[in-house]
Amino acid sequence: MKFSTLGAGAALILAAALAGCGGKAQFAVQGTIAGLNNDGLVLANGSDTVKVPAGASSFVFPHQIPYGTDYNITIQTQPAHMSCSLGGASGSAGHNVAIAAQVVCNQSTHTLGGQFTGLFQYKDATSATPDTLLNRTVVLLNGSTGGQLTVSSPTDSSGKGDFVFGSQVADGQAYGVTILTQPVGATCTLVNGTGVMHENNVSNLVLTCATN
Repeated sequence: MKFSTLGAGAALILAAALAGCGGKAQFAVQGTIAGLNNDGLVLANGSDTVKVPAGASSFVFPHQIPYGTDYNITIQTQPAHMSCSLGGASGSAGHNVAIAAQVVCNQSTHTLGGQFTGLFQYKDATSATPDTLLNRTVVLLNGSTGGQLTVSSPTDSSGKGDFVFGSQVADGQAYGVTILTQPVGATCTLVNGTGVMHENNVSNLVLTCATN
């Protein structure tokens, strides 16, 4: 028993002596994660990689790095339907300094829009300037996000154009666009106003207007 105790003590002293003679402390390359709801995230530190599952709040790379070694964490693969960003991702492993990068993930968002036709300017015969052309406007509402959009008649007499909501829709979220207010002296209809946002912008809404 005494021999084993002395042997263990001697091993610790020898390890300390070796560290003092050039052995370098090892640091875990690690960090925190916020908002990761989907699988697919892969982080890299050079050739060292780690796959991070959905719901994870932290990560640790398989290999540690010695004192004084540079690290540069990058996102090799974004998670499905999400976009992640990195903070504190590069530096040099220093004495008593923990490597703690921050990964923040958000659901990807895309634009929602389409085309309109038949929305012409008009003249108000009852106004003081009856020959002045006025714009017809249609107000659209995306009920899923509360975003509103006013579509106005163009000035080139074509009556047609494109429209895009200012508020984007998250990947995987349903959208439902309806006509909130009709234009003066015209009636509009909307098709393709409902659906679920996927990985690309939606631009197939069709607003068709006709003068009464």
